[in-house]
Amino acid sequence: MKNICFINGSLRGKKASSLVFLNCISSMLAEAEFNTDIINVRVKAKERYSEELLKTISHADAIIMVYPLFTYGIPGSLMRLLEDFYLYAKGKDNNKAAMVYIVVNCGFPRPEIMGELIRVMKNFCRRLLLNWRFAICMSGGPVAAMTVKTPLLNIEYKKAFSAIVADIRHGDTMQKDDYFIKPIIPEPIMLWIKSAV
Repeated sequence: MKNICFINGSLRGKKASSLVFLNCISSMLAEAEFNTDIINVRVKAKERYSEELLKTISHADAIIMVYPLFTYGIPGSLMRLLEDFYLYAKGKDNNKAAMVYIVVNCGFPRPEIMGELIRVMKNFCRRLLLNWRFAICMSGGPVAAMTVKTPLLNIEYKKAFSAIVADIRHGDTMQKDDYFIKPIIPEPIMLWIKSAV
């Protein structure tokens, strides 16, 4: 049985779009095949994350980070967790073969602006000898979260999320392309919906 560690990098709790995407991917993982843990980032973590929590990440066969784009980068709360994990894992016998995926949502109309973020995450994986797999970058903010739950409008999201599950299940080694997904809704309507939410 493979261990999957989800990291929810959003601080918005149950209102988080990240949680919608996380739950969607989690629902595709059969309980007979996968053991899943969910780690939520904390607000203003004054103390380091516990060794037990960091050990959960380090023993995962796959790490799936789901978070919003924050000023073109990683949210500070997630950055703190990654810093603590780096300090913990660099001197330990962690699972260096762990597969790493990121699922990132931004409020901008075009997901391609996340190129620099992907480079940062690839570098993080390289420094810890983790197995970077691919990114799913989505635009539209809350519109994407609404779209992913809507039949016929969610085809691209399901395809990308299914790619994560298939990649983990088969233990692929060939490098995969990143996914850049825009909601099917036209950009002017998307901006209007975003302003109304």
